[in-house]
Amino acid sequence: MRSLKGRFMAALAGGPLLLVTLVEAYFQSFGFYKEHYLIPMEKYGVLTPLRWQDIAFLIVFWLLAVALFYVSYRLLRYAFRRGSTVTA
Repeated sequence: MRSLKGRFMAALAGGPLLLVTLVEAYFQSFGFYKEHYLIPMEKYGVLTPLRWQDIAFLIVFWLLAVALFYVSYRLLRYAFRRGSTVTA
């Protein structure tokens, strides 16, 4: 019964984590496209290109998003795996 509880907790943690990761990645990619390609950032009346801080933020964000996606994938894979988990 202990394994069933662990699998339930993994599903309870992995499902919302996957949903939040996918939603945030969608909104981040849409916002980046809108702000930097369609309507570039305006500062003091001048259109500014990307700064190194913007590029560093994007790299860190996508690395974190991929890591969270992988963690949620592993949790859900553990929660919904086939086979008996009870050992004699």
